Amino acid sequence: MQLRKPSLRIARVFCVAALLAVPPTFAAAADSVAPFAVSLGDVEAMGGPHAALAGGFSSLLSNPASLAAAKPELMAARLALKASGPIFDIANIMVSGGDVMTEMVDFLSANDYKLYTGVDIVGPLSFGYVGEGLGFGLFNATHASLNAASITSITAEMREDLLLVGGYAYRVDLGKGHVLDLGLLAKGFVRGEVSATKGVFEIESLLDPASLLGQPFVLTTGIGLDAGIRWDWERQVSAGLVCRDAYSPALVSEYTSAMDFVANPATALSGSTRSKIRPDLAVGAAWSPELGRLGRYIDGLVLALDYVDILDLARPVPRNAILNLGLGLEVRMLEILSVRLGFREALLAAGLGFDLGAFSLNAAAWGDELGIEPGARPVYNLLLSFDFVY
Repeated sequence: MQLRKPSLRIARVFCVAALLAVPPTFAAAADSVAPFAVSLGDVEAMGGPHAALAGGFSSLLSNPASLAAAKPELMAARLALKASGPIFDIANIMVSGGDVMTEMVDFLSANDYKLYTGVDIVGPLSFGYVGEGLGFGLFNATHASLNAASITSITAEMREDLLLVGGYAYRVDLGKGHVLDLGLLAKGFVRGEVSATKGVFEIESLLDPASLLGQPFVLTTGIGLDAGIRWDWERQVSAGLVCRDAYSPALVSEYTSAMDFVANPATALSGSTRSKIRPDLAVGAAWSPELGRLGRYIDGLVLALDYVDILDLARPVPRNAILNLGLGLEVRMLEILSVRLGFREALLAAGLGFDLGAFSLNAAAWGDELGIEPGARPVYNLLLSFDFVY
């Protein structure tokens, strides 16, 4: 089948943006800015984002080409709480009334001075729209963590992220049930963070918010571009290729402290540098079979397989390749319940979703690998989110 000339020209533009925007970014030396990400219960429970899946607000953060298949949805609000590592053990030490210093040192010693714990809150600033190829969203996320790598290196961090995204996807009908979706997504981001690294015997000062806010304050601002392609046949078999942060330059400014920044940013500025977010090139496939008689009870079943961060293989010290593999399964039943299973970073993931009409409730549990080899330094996460989507 031959495409009309306008469609062919548009397709070429999207392909060039998706595939050729990567090399200049990957070649850049400065890629120290961590990606701006929003944890979603349905995504995390299925082994991370999948490039071939279509529809929903996850399209904004997984593959912009999927916006072409998204049904109209308005997100009025989202509130999510994520806990990582032994967060409840740390909280118990803080409120127990005992000697915090002694109890924390004993706790770290029992874990060989290797521990990661943190808490993330997504929202209440979280809204957007997807539908008919268009999509936009505004999200905020608050993060606090304690990362102990050794007896002399314990890092406390507090961070606030604000992410604005907007994208468009164009569909090309290839005939005989085949379609090709091409998408671009622009983003703007702002991050404010403070962190400090000290030894184990100074941990009490790390746990003091006032002391932490007196550390140098780093403000990161920038813009970015995601580009993706998705092929689909009869809504049963699909494949996707996406480059997240294909080009995402950032300006990183350091101030003497958060207090000084609030009082007078001009005099508190120590210096600024230009940096970039390292691109994440991912490829994936998905299968959603016909269910026959099972369709009376099961609304949908989808199996997805992805390989993320392909460009990591070209780095001087890449992660073990299996850590970039993601596998996800979702079964939707009776238009209410969704059961999700996944495998990511060589660790299992699972979750449940309930569509209660007025809002949706999602719960997820999964693991992240902080090291470069499977089992080197795993950390487990729990997430609970309330989504008001109509």
